[in-house]
Amino acid sequence: MAAYYLGETLPSFTPFIASAIPFPLALLIDRLRGRPGIRPESRRNPVTQLFMRFITVIAFLIPFVVIAAQEAASLDLLILGLAILAGLVWVPHGWGANDPAGFVHFVMRAVLCYAAYLLAPEAVRGAAIAGAAALTYVYAIVAMKRPGRA
Repeated sequence: MAAYYLGETLPSFTPFIASAIPFPLALLIDRLRGRPGIRPESRRNPVTQLFMRFITVIAFLIPFVVIAAQEAASLDLLILGLAILAGLVWVPHGWGANDPAGFVHFVMRAVLCYAAYLLAPEAVRGAAIAGAAALTYVYAIVAMKRPGRA
């Protein structure tokens, strides 16, 4: 939405902020639910380490997507790249939780985003990609194991 309203005045660092928002948001949701969030002993947990390394890898890949989108002069390519990269964090999350929903979420997200990029009319392509990514969250919410019920 920011890209729609700000157009060319959208700061170039916005993709970095937008892709990082889910992590502090998840911590906030944990706090609101009365859960401790990340504890100091979690730093030694190999699953937490894998997850954080995955986030770091994605952070290093985002500039590649930004540069490719600038070279191609395509905002849709930026949206596609960020949507797919943001979905990658579901892979270690699902693996760590022993839940196939994380990997399925990523594959579904990538396929739907590519389909939206290739099939949607140019005027709505960016919105279609974002909608495809958002749709996969519905799957994740329904399919993922709940703590205590897994």
